[in-house]
Amino acid sequence: MARGLLENEAELSKRQLHLLMQVSTIFNSSLDFYSVIQSVIEEAVSAIDAADGGVLFLYDKEQKGLKVAGSTGFRKKTVNEVILRSGESMTGLAYEKEATLHFKISDEVEKAMKTMSHQNASLYHQSAHELPLSTICIPIKKEGTCTGVIVLDRFNGEKGFTEDDIRLVEAISSQAAIALMNANLYQNKEASLQKLKQFNQTVIHQNESLSISVDTHQALSDIGMNEDSFQEICTYLTKSIGKSVAIYDPFGEVKASSQIDWNAEKSLQSIILNHLSTIQNETNELEVVQTDEDSLLFPLGRLSFPLGYLAILSEKLPLTRFEQSAVFHACTVAGLQLMKKESEHKEQQRLAGELLLHLLSPQDDEADLSYLTGRLKTGLNGFFTIALIDVPQEFEQGREEWLRRCIHASIKHLLEKNHQTTLRVTEWGRQIVLLFLQDDERGIESSILTVNQFFQEFNELIASVTTEKICRIGIGKPVRGIRAIDHSFQEAKKTIKFLKRFTFAGYSSWYGEIGALRLLLNNKEEDLASYALEYLSPLLAYEKRRKGELFQTLFVYLSTGQDLKNASEQLHVHVNTMNYRIQRIQEILTINFNDPSDLMNIQVACNIYRYLFEA
Repeated sequence: MARGLLENEAELSKRQLHLLMQVSTIFNSSLDFYSVIQSVIEEAVSAIDAADGGVLFLYDKEQKGLKVAGSTGFRKKTVNEVILRSGESMTGLAYEKEATLHFKISDEVEKAMKTMSHQNASLYHQSAHELPLSTICIPIKKEGTCTGVIVLDRFNGEKGFTEDDIRLVEAISSQAAIALMNANLYQNKEASLQKLKQFNQTVIHQNESLSISVDTHQALSDIGMNEDSFQEICTYLTKSIGKSVAIYDPFGEVKASSQIDWNAEKSLQSIILNHLSTIQNETNELEVVQTDEDSLLFPLGRLSFPLGYLAILSEKLPLTRFEQSAVFHACTVAGLQLMKKESEHKEQQRLAGELLLHLLSPQDDEADLSYLTGRLKTGLNGFFTIALIDVPQEFEQGREEWLRRCIHASIKHLLEKNHQTTLRVTEWGRQIVLLFLQDDERGIESSILTVNQFFQEFNELIASVTTEKICRIGIGKPVRGIRAIDHSFQEAKKTIKFLKRFTFAGYSSWYGEIGALRLLLNNKEEDLASYALEYLSPLLAYEKRRKGELFQTLFVYLSTGQDLKNASEQLHVHVNTMNYRIQRIQEILTINFNDPSDLMNIQVACNIYRYLFEA
């Protein structure tokens, strides 16, 4: 009998050893841990006679509970939804104590399972027909920390769990812990390798993008070294980003474009002019001007009053990071080109200022004069005309700065547009000085025509960005020879003084147009008003009572040189009506227009009244 027992024990040990070797083989056959766990729990249940079902739980950090990793003998759909907390049911107790627990009888099992949550209890009853008669729970420990629990249940009463069964499952648990560690290491390694591959791909992509970006920036920088390279910038940028590009001057005229027919010219010009008119009041300036859905507009040089604009026209917006980088670099290169041109313009202003200072100085050094005229490519002979542009001091500092930039930009725009080589610009105190040159062959009449045409275009350009009358313009008479510039300069100053005195903001006049009225500058305003009203008050009083049109008739009549027919046409009345009104005016004022003295006095009085009360 003793021999039989020994043979049975030997047979049992052999089976257990065979099972451990089989489990070890399963653990080492794959690094897919969860498929291995399922195989192991199935092998354990089949090898241990008392086990009718089994579950392997692993701790889930995200769920903060024990989740089913593998099971046999239960309905998987419901049992896999069970999540046990530490201390909950038999499994949670084993996890909490980190020790093997053997619930030998059904009462012990039932008592432990009463600690389950309502949801877990419901799921368990759906996955199993009845409660186990006995259960063993063996923790899985990895590096001294419990990471899961192996649970084996007995549902029939024929045979119970033995100490050998428990030792066998503990051995399986130890191997499972090692397999779990290896699987985690493998998964971490795989994840690291995957991240490394992704990182390498990202680095390669970034290096390629960086290389292209560096090449693009270098090419644009090389282009920027050339003079007047705006067309090259547009062409290269279009080739790089596949979008149409154009460069505008500050007033919306195309300087260069990548398309022969730039169909956005008019619409973008309107946006540019509107932007110029609005930035004078903005404190937060934008690097990109808002346009429609198919275009972007980038100010160049500076934001307070741009030196120009770079436009991108494309149906595919917004720009990619590379495209943005290329466009901003192109803007920098184009902006530097414009700033360089502005510096050259300011150098010409400086030289013109030195020339003007030299010509207005009592000491005349012929060598300095020859040097300055040579640098400015200005002859000594011909006809010269000085015009002064005066910005009223009533504007705020920021507003006045914007106005001055606008004036200089307008002058520069007209110089480039008309290829003007007969104009020099500088500043004299608060005033901007324009020196017009005309050769001997063209004469005074051509000088006057040139100046008038310039200021007509100048005023139209200013009016395109602001409706305000932002400056007064005083023009001296043309003089022959550069040494006579002082006369034209002084006349322009007197004209500005006259316009200031009689509050003609935003008005331009030649010195010759003022005529004898320039003598009024030497009299007090009260004396001038008294003189005008002395002659005109009877007519003013009559107009106030009768609400007639005699006062306007008098002004028109005098302005036409006493031409009845011309005056009647301007007033849209019959010549006989006009004649009657003139007779009535003479009666009211007790004057005779045929008397030279009366005519002169009334003309002076009317002009004084006009400048003092109607300016």
